[in-house]
Amino acid sequence: MKHKVLGKLVGNTGDSAHLTMVVEDSFSVRRGEFVRIMHRERQDEPPVAVLGRVMKIHRSNMLFNSGFGDSVTELELLPGANVTGENLFANVELVGYRDPVSRQIKIPRRPLDPGARVETVDFQFLADFYEFNEHTSLHLGNLIGYERGENTVPVFLDVNKLVTEHMAILAMTGSGKSYTVGRIIERLVAINNGTVVVFDPHGEYGRAMAKGKLQFSPGLEEAEDVRDQKVLPQIKSTIERLQAADAGIQIYSPQHEAFKHKYASKNKQLALQFDRFEMDDISEILPGLTEPQQRVLDVAIRYWRHNDRSEPRDINRLRYFLGDGIEEIREWDDLSEAEAKALNGRSAAVASMKLSRILNEAQSFYSATMKEPTDIYQMIGRPSNRKGRLVVVDLQGLSETAKQVVCGLLSSEILRAASSKTDPLRPCFLVYEEGHSFAPAGGNAVSHRIIKKIAGEGRKFGVGFGIVSQRPSKLDADVTSQCNTLITMRLKNPDDQRFIAKASDMVSKADLDELPSLSTGEALVCGRSIPAPLLVKVGSKALIHGGESPEVLKVWDSFRD
Repeated sequence: MKHKVLGKLVGNTGDSAHLTMVVEDSFSVRRGEFVRIMHRERQDEPPVAVLGRVMKIHRSNMLFNSGFGDSVTELELLPGANVTGENLFANVELVGYRDPVSRQIKIPRRPLDPGARVETVDFQFLADFYEFNEHTSLHLGNLIGYERGENTVPVFLDVNKLVTEHMAILAMTGSGKSYTVGRIIERLVAINNGTVVVFDPHGEYGRAMAKGKLQFSPGLEEAEDVRDQKVLPQIKSTIERLQAADAGIQIYSPQHEAFKHKYASKNKQLALQFDRFEMDDISEILPGLTEPQQRVLDVAIRYWRHNDRSEPRDINRLRYFLGDGIEEIREWDDLSEAEAKALNGRSAAVASMKLSRILNEAQSFYSATMKEPTDIYQMIGRPSNRKGRLVVVDLQGLSETAKQVVCGLLSSEILRAASSKTDPLRPCFLVYEEGHSFAPAGGNAVSHRIIKKIAGEGRKFGVGFGIVSQRPSKLDADVTSQCNTLITMRLKNPDDQRFIAKASDMVSKADLDELPSLSTGEALVCGRSIPAPLLVKVGSKALIHGGESPEVLKVWDSFRD
């Protein structure tokens, strides 16, 4: 391909993030497009093509200066005059060049030549620059500006780095973040045969199994992207085969009748074993306990484990020991003096009341009336179980505290099982929707501590996570700083933009300036799973999307007598 000259570099060329080019004409280049500049890094080396991205375009006209006032409307040029008055230049940020030997992307250390030609790039150059292995990568969408037709440039994410090194998707409401999550997780399950667990506060992802049947988007073969036209029907077929093999999409929910109706009884009721959790978890479930109340609860749990030696243990027995059965505990010979003193009726009654409130709100714990407790190995699978699955934990309708309790305790059990030296889980990817509720800044959530632990230690045991939020500034900075893939969509709140700049060194000032103008479904992707920051138009998904806003005018209809 013959590369068209778009303009030339002018001014200081020593700052790779702030290059200036004089543009040939107003149709030569658009904001966000890629350009190339030939450059020789060393005198004895051949020139290489350096890739850059147009970040800003400045256009003004001295003949239409705002200082002229109203008289500018009367301005006319003589026939045949060759004066345009145009002042047109653009700011370019270098992405880098591929080292011919190491194949790494590098930023030039020698300043580019002033006056160097800035040229167009074709899709083949971009595809070669952003080289990927389709067998180990996930197709997120296509490069903006190259998203349709023969010049389509697909953008792939490295699956190993995406899953094990954690991901954050940050965007304001209505920008397409849940849809983006949906595309990623259905491909991890159907194409990569992975295990994904989604903590779903609003029941959005559960719509894929509404009425107990798989729900797919219509017209999969008619998707805009040619790759999707081929792959989406394959994803549908694979999920159907996984479903028939007792994997595919699995719904777990609290023990409410409403969930049975929603999923036509195809959901599995959560029956978490309360006695499996550490005292640190339990103390976080019941914040505000006084020291005597905490001591009473600790003693009651120890006695419950001592007295009911066989598993699974009935949670109602713990309630009994904190109530009418407190006399049994007082006679236990394994009490310390301080514990015996704390076992008065009032402390036990308060601890029992608070515990009962949480248990009633969550409706997710095992009791003797249930067939069996939730089996984490059945939910996630062992390494020998080669069936991909999407586990949706539907928390719709629960209080914030109850959602945090279920999320925190289930995450804790998953990490505990994954870290087993004798019986580990298969690698899994946990997705926390509305992440600012589960891991808020300040740590005021039951689930915060375990998510922070997974962020720091999960990678070693094959437990990765993705956190999704519409209010990044309300997220815990320690959690987001561990996310080595950052997908940012439209964000207009200055506090959220400042948080992203502070929490991640992967986003430049120019990238932040781009965020408010992104359209729905467009994303800035950067991090370890991608060679360099890219603007991506996210592709279509196979499963039906549950996060759409209702068309209120259709629902309202019109009044008829």
